[in-house]
Amino acid sequence: MSTSHVSVRLDAETIARVDALAPQFSTHWRPATRSDVLRALILTALDRHEGLMPSRFRERGGGKEEPLDPGGGEPPRRSGPEEG
Repeated sequence: MSTSHVSVRLDAETIARVDALAPQFSTHWRPATRSDVLRALILTALDRHEGLMPSRFRERGGGKEEPLDPGGGEPPRRSGPEEG
């Protein structure tokens, strides 16, 4: 794992919510730190949001994802009965 570091500023309510999750990430050998909880939350959210990426993105050579339509285009339309 990379040893790069980042920092964030969180309000007291958000810190309390993160701290409340620590027992869920703790083991018998080691209590979870605030960093452990934040890391798990970030990685989970990244996986989820990457899975929800619009179909206008596709993988191109070199494993990079680039937009097919840089302008963004219109969102997909839902199929179903027309309201009228």
